[in-house]
Amino acid sequence: MKSTKRHRTNFISFIIVVITVGLLILLGIMLYNHVKLETRFDTIINWFTKIDNSVAQLDTNLEIILCIFALYIAKCQLPIPLSFLCVISGMVFPLAQALVLNVVFIFFFFSVKYVEGTFLGGGWTGMILNIKQMRFVRDWIHFKGNGNPYILCVTRVIPLIPLGMVSKYYGSMRYDFLYYSILSMVGFAPRLYIYTKLGAAWTNPFSTTFITWMMILVAFTGATSLVFNIFYGVRSRQMTQTLLIYSEKEKYRIVL
Repeated sequence: MKSTKRHRTNFISFIIVVITVGLLILLGIMLYNHVKLETRFDTIINWFTKIDNSVAQLDTNLEIILCIFALYIAKCQLPIPLSFLCVISGMVFPLAQALVLNVVFIFFFFSVKYVEGTFLGGGWTGMILNIKQMRFVRDWIHFKGNGNPYILCVTRVIPLIPLGMVSKYYGSMRYDFLYYSILSMVGFAPRLYIYTKLGAAWTNPFSTTFITWMMILVAFTGATSLVFNIFYGVRSRQMTQTLLIYSEKEKYRIVL
């Protein structure tokens, strides 16, 4: 069992490394040939520029902000990628303003999911963590019954972990809302900046700025996913070994 878990962890780590390196090589080739790509795909770049100019000609900034806020409200119940919403703000507003808007709206999203967890429970996360093989993760998250602040912050950093599910579960634990808000925003800050910066450079997807930030995003996603997978594999094997030792002790215990 221990060997199987190790092989599974190594295989997943290998897949993550291959995909990450492959994407970085592809983006590196695009970066090297960005001048040729800009010339070849000039029509697409002009089309993006026209869209950007059309958005800029909308009546008021308030209407744009309300539209983006409506998308964040929809995100609370629909599987809309949060990265997509951050990119939209970066597309429409200057970087500083887009960052402020995204911070406010993401805080709203985290708050809504926390309140949902408070009243409705942990949802799918709670059901998954009650599975026997996942209970060590549940105990790890609960952290002596108070909620693990490190896990909360780390789950905001790793792009592959659903933000809403984690938020609802911490709400179901009645974790301190102030700490929850601060840790959530701190953990999500690197992703928020990268996504917003991508949106600011979207009018030319073949520019050095856009490709460079795409490389940063790919490397960031791959590295955090790899570290999490290795750490999870180590903890899983440790817990399996502990359970085996305990079961052996129970098996040979003498009852008087």
